[in-house]
Amino acid sequence: MCGLIIFVATAGKFGGALIAARVTGLDWGHSVGLGILMNTRGLMELIVLNVGLDLGAISPALFAMLVIMALTTTLATSPLLSLLNVGWANELQSGLDRPSAVRLRSAAKSSLKAES
Repeated sequence: MCGLIIFVATAGKFGGALIAARVTGLDWGHSVGLGILMNTRGLMELIVLNVGLDLGAISPALFAMLVIMALTTTLATSPLLSLLNVGWANELQSGLDRPSAVRLRSAAKSSLKAES
């Protein structure tokens, strides 16, 4: 049952983002990358699940499966991007070493030191 929840949640969010990205004119590589990135769930979903459990709207078993789904899809994002070699995501990571990014980080650190 937990595997089915993970599959449906992943397929729905990935597919929806992929189709929307293609309709708006993005190429396949960017569309796939966007679909993968949209599968991260995050803190908000965990908060909503806790509220649902506290209100009795979901059972403890369903709560556990949804938390596992949220963690699994979030943890799978980075390895999937690397595995599929989504070019623009790799460029973004390597872009942090570009001179402009280094200057920006230096300026931010200097600003923080000046404030303290």
